[in-house]
Amino acid sequence: MKFQTLLSNTSVILAPILALGFVFIMKRIMPDVNVNEAGMNFSTSGFVLSFGLIFNIAIAGISMSSSPLAEEKEKNTLRVLMTSSVNGLEYLIGTLIPPLIILIVVNIMMIPVSGASFADIQLGSYLVISTVASVISLLIGYVVGIFSKNQTQASLIGMPITLILTSVPVLKFLQEDFGQFLNYTYTGVLTNYSNSIFTESGYQWNVTDSAVLFSWLLVSTIVFVYAYKKNGIDG
Repeated sequence: MKFQTLLSNTSVILAPILALGFVFIMKRIMPDVNVNEAGMNFSTSGFVLSFGLIFNIAIAGISMSSSPLAEEKEKNTLRVLMTSSVNGLEYLIGTLIPPLIILIVVNIMMIPVSGASFADIQLGSYLVISTVASVISLLIGYVVGIFSKNQTQASLIGMPITLILTSVPVLKFLQEDFGQFLNYTYTGVLTNYSNSIFTESGYQWNVTDSAVLFSWLLVSTIVFVYAYKKNGIDG
């Protein structure tokens, strides 16, 4: 039923479709460049893949959890549900899995659409990093949904967050100094992964990326638990 709700919500399901569409177009209009010299690493496939991953995970991920929660609060269907035998934790677990599956499927589809082959991708690392990042975005979306009274408010609160997260690939490319700071965002880890898989050495797991992902997952979980205890799921 949750799948049907998500698929019937045009504003929510449009984001992953747009992510795939933008990646398909960008791959065909951008020149195919692959530079690995003098400390500079740039690959068109890596840039396009990171853009698509972050578009899907940040924009679609946050809206897939914030918008339906805000919509159910707006229509008072959530309060009716909370008065039944379903508690807040059961509701959240039940609503987390369907959007997470959609995000994972789109993340996998992003590989051939970006022009990369599955042989180029370290698939285990790809799935771990993109799935953890997807969970972080969904938790951020739930926090936005908890503090929003309706879908409009959820969109307004979520917009600056998604703008910052999705600008990471471009800022890292244009502002090298500022790019070092962006390495400590979870979308920065996605960007580093996408860029490095097309280098000669490929992507290497490192302490910084692991710590950044774990820290973002931990902090977003703590913030979500705080918001849930303070406002409740239907507050």
